[in-house]
Amino acid sequence: MSTAPHTGTSTGTDPGPGPWLPFPSPADGGTATRLFCFPCAGRGASVYRSWQRLLAPEVEVLPVQLPGREGRATEPPYTDMDSLMAGLLPVLRDQLRDRTERYALFGHSLGAVVAFEAARRLQAAGRPPSRLVVAAQRPPNEPSDRPPLHDLPRAAFLTMLGLYGQVPVELFDDPAAVALAATGLRADFALLETYAAPDEPVLACPVTALAGLADSSVPPGVMRAWGRLTTGDLTFRPIPGDHFFVHQRTAEVTALLRGAL
Repeated sequence: MSTAPHTGTSTGTDPGPGPWLPFPSPADGGTATRLFCFPCAGRGASVYRSWQRLLAPEVEVLPVQLPGREGRATEPPYTDMDSLMAGLLPVLRDQLRDRTERYALFGHSLGAVVAFEAARRLQAAGRPPSRLVVAAQRPPNEPSDRPPLHDLPRAAFLTMLGLYGQVPVELFDDPAAVALAATGLRADFALLETYAAPDEPVLACPVTALAGLADSSVPPGVMRAWGRLTTGDLTFRPIPGDHFFVHQRTAEVTALLRGAL
């Protein structure tokens, strides 16, 4: 079980790419577009392992493992964006030393906000992505239509997550899994709900926004508002499925990514 969440600045310890990028890609990194993939709340990098095979050799998929899950379960999860970026960005910059190399960022739900902020900061540092792809997440500059969840009592917190459809229903079939997941999920939602996107600078890269047609927590039309966060083109793609359509429609999503990248 995870230890207490990160609540302040980063410890300053550089874990290196191993923990952050635990699954080497079978694609040829010399010619492929690199795609850094960020999972939703409560999930780990392994959810993108099949993408590595499906998108090779044109796309080198690099699933990003945040602290507090899977192989990093004993590390405290982050609860604020600045601290997360202090740990993550040196790893990404190290992977992008070749300034001619194309790369893109993908994020699902919580991961979309993490990917956006990483893209924003990398652009500010002179290393913008070729594309940002976001799925099932309200743009961070759009006001939420619900109160914050992360500071609710545990029972109410998990109940509301279930009602909003942002936790797989099978999780609630296993009380032990619920107990193990509660700390990490609360940290993830604190990270999401306390993040305030700066008005400037907006991105310059094109953005692809993927929406689940049956997603009750993020109505498909809301995803179009990602276009306000870039001076590049917005591509909007509605896809059958609920909040977890990214993993329910893997073949369709990866085919779309191959075409976009």
